[in-house]
Amino acid sequence: MSAQIRRSWLVVPMSKTEQIAQAPRSGADVIALDLVEFVAEEDKPAARERAQAAIRTAHAGGAEVFAQVDPELLVADLHACAWPGLTGVIVSRLESAQQVAEVDGLLGELEARRGILHGTLEIVAALETARGSHAAYDIGRASPRIRGLTLGRADLIMDLRPEPSGEIHLIPYLMQRLIAVARALGVTPIGAWWRAPARGLLATPDDTYHAARRGRAIGFTGSLCIDVNQVQPLNRGFAPDAAEAAAAQQLVTAYRAGVARGVAVVEQGDRLVDRGAATQALALLDLAAASAARDREKVEMAARPPLDLP
Repeated sequence: MSAQIRRSWLVVPMSKTEQIAQAPRSGADVIALDLVEFVAEEDKPAARERAQAAIRTAHAGGAEVFAQVDPELLVADLHACAWPGLTGVIVSRLESAQQVAEVDGLLGELEARRGILHGTLEIVAALETARGSHAAYDIGRASPRIRGLTLGRADLIMDLRPEPSGEIHLIPYLMQRLIAVARALGVTPIGAWWRAPARGLLATPDDTYHAARRGRAIGFTGSLCIDVNQVQPLNRGFAPDAAEAAAAQQLVTAYRAGVARGVAVVEQGDRLVDRGAATQALALLDLAAASAARDREKVEMAARPPLDLP
């Protein structure tokens, strides 16, 4: 599987069998089977019983599969979801390193019981409160399983209060801080830069695409969504387009030609290209190639017979 190409995270309620059946055809890089936000309390026991089947179904289109779990119902949720075929869990409303340690320990026990290679189940920390956002660095380094950090807007609004526009005046700061913390820890920052009046859960495909483009520009690599019509805009927005790739290739070519002449800094149009700029351009080309490979991979996996998981 193309490593860490996770542009679109489609959140699907574990209780909605029709939505789970449709999700593999969405083209999502990741399908996040939700037991927290979109499943009524009375439906959660039955949803947990369907978790194994849901994981098998979600794999059919080549997506990685995560489960979104509740820290207040951690034992029940993890026991339901930690099966072969699961890539990891998104833990909602994390607020402390101690909570991460509890998740880590339970995942380790379930890996041992269920024939999963030890340490392979990942954790994405959803920092959905002021306390969780403040503790981001401690949370992110609490376990080697932590592979991603993301913010949650609805709970942050309750904690931090919105402006009259509906925006949170701290959101740009919190997003940039999350990206800095994630990069310092070597994990993935997940999110997009939505602008009023668009909201992530209700945004049109066009608004979603532009939110992804802005998000990628500041350092995010992918975003959660709940509508299948948002998946392809996220996939496009978080991958370089043809014009970006062509410009990056021209920059790299010009820099290499300069190096061959013994020049450390090359003029290209109205800018100077140094080693740092060339390294960034190469990273963009790598991302473009890996994104295209991931899309081909999903098409190939969707054409195969269903994965036979225990």
